[in-house]
Amino acid sequence: MADYGKLSKEKTYQLFKYLKDQRVLVKIVLKGTGYEGVTVITEIRSQKTQEQFQIDCPDDFQIVLKSKNCGNLSFEFNGQDKVLYTFETATNPEWQSGEVWIPIPDEVDRIQRRRNFRLEAPMGTELILRQFEPPLKLAVLDFSLGGLLCVVESARERIKKNLMLTRGRNLKSLELFFRDKNVTTKIRIAQATIVRLETNPVTGYRQYAFQFKDLDKSEEKSLTNVLYRMQRKLLRQRLPLEE
Repeated sequence: MADYGKLSKEKTYQLFKYLKDQRVLVKIVLKGTGYEGVTVITEIRSQKTQEQFQIDCPDDFQIVLKSKNCGNLSFEFNGQDKVLYTFETATNPEWQSGEVWIPIPDEVDRIQRRRNFRLEAPMGTELILRQFEPPLKLAVLDFSLGGLLCVVESARERIKKNLMLTRGRNLKSLELFFRDKNVTTKIRIAQATIVRLETNPVTGYRQYAFQFKDLDKSEEKSLTNVLYRMQRKLLRQRLPLEE
């Protein structure tokens, strides 16, 4: 059963403090423009009788905000309970020295719908299963803070491992590698479970959806930084701006 509700003003402030302290990813949508991005809340302050929050201003956000006929600003994020929260505000933030301050809403909608931001993985992203001997390499197709979608690319390995990678199987000591030019980021995943098997209709390859079950806080922050960096890079590539 869906669980919808609104947070009180006091609980809303506590939620925003959690977002700032934990640098939780927040999805931001500028309605009527096609603009979507991710950001983090960097500061909270009291301004006269109003509480405000500051965001790490996404690339070109200010340009789009001032050059378009905008609707409301819409925000989505996962709280500490992993439940989706949303709120909207008018597009009249306060700008100070290039920094944007937005009023903290009196109410935030709580929606019982668990969801993570998911991105297509860049070429060369790999998941290595150290539990097998020798370790098994899988190509990562997409990823989020909650899990991965992978495929075994080697024909020989597919024959050997498809019977071993079954739905519901728990795996330990996984390593996730992101490669961006000359920089490699390694994320250690203590435990994950295969929650879904599917066949790609084009390649015919079996694909495996992994859900993280045990991910250290420091590793989660590293993964958040990767997702945040890649999302911003993607937005720079595709966002049409008016001259």
